[in-house]
Amino acid sequence: MAHQRISDPAQVDRFWFGYHPRALAPTIVAVAIVSIVTWTGRWYLDHLSELANRLGALALFAVAWGPWPVLVTVFLYRTVTYSYRLTDRALVIDFGFWHRPIPPILLADVTSVRNGTTLIGSALSVGWIEVQTIGGNIRLVGVYRPHEIAERIRTAVTTSRAKAGTDETSSPGK
Repeated sequence: MAHQRISDPAQVDRFWFGYHPRALAPTIVAVAIVSIVTWTGRWYLDHLSELANRLGALALFAVAWGPWPVLVTVFLYRTVTYSYRLTDRALVIDFGFWHRPIPPILLADVTSVRNGTTLIGSALSVGWIEVQTIGGNIRLVGVYRPHEIAERIRTAVTTSRAKAGTDETSSPGK
């Protein structure tokens, strides 16, 4: 009787990562500048002072404070729900309940892995990773040290392919 190999369906975790809080830093700075100009502009910007007199101070208050609840919501949503999980066989991506589920990307299907940053992102060590597969592309945003993590993914793809080649040659019946 041939001894058949029983494989464990569980995947071995290699690395977990997610949306890094630094990724929203440029947006936070921009909103803070707009808010400060709006709050203090009545004293040195005549047009803003006239607008406040016409519409009321509450309108300027709304302009200054309105973006903050939205920004806090986006910040919390992305930092809590965006998760990227690299296993021995797949890359599992979750963008949270506001996005459609993404099926796991098998490492065997990955054709290339690219990464990059913006000018400000490189100063903050935050960027993106684009995983290209047979079925399409997916971009992982807000990744801390994207070049290092992209290299981990490339290594996992190479290791997965090497292991798959070894399994095929050692399986019974071949």
